[in-house]
Order: sequence, then C-alpha cells, then structure tokens
Amino acid sequence: MDLLILFMIAVMFATIVFVIGRYACPKHDRVPLIEVDHVLLWTALRRGWHVLGSFGPLTHYPEDPSGASRA
Repeated sequence: MDLLILFMIAVMFATIVFVIGRYACPKHDRVPLIEVDHVLLWTALRRGWHVLGSFGPLTHYPEDPSGASRA
C-alpha cells in the first residue's frame, strides 16, 4: 500500500512538472497533446524541472535597511 501511495505522489509530481514545462514553452512552439511523443514528453519534463530549479535559494543576502553590513 505504501508503494502505491509513493507511486501516486510521483505521478502527480511528474504531471505538475510536465504542465509547468509545457506552459514554459512559447505558445507558437507548443504541440497539441495528442501529438506529444516520448521526446517531447522528456523535453517538457526537463524544461519544467529547470523552471522549478530557477526558483531556488538566493545566492546573496540582501542589504539590511539600516545599512549595517553582515560579517
């Protein structure tokens, strides 16, 4: 039963990543869903993963409003 739940979570996550990757593609390059093959599937998954990865943690700390520097 636990594996079924993990599988369902993985499928839902992959679906979300696919949808994000599909809409990250410019509209004039999108292919209708009926024409998506395995190459376009993996491309959309990869694009969605990269879009999600671009919202990662900050690489620098913003300046304090008081002007004090971090050491």
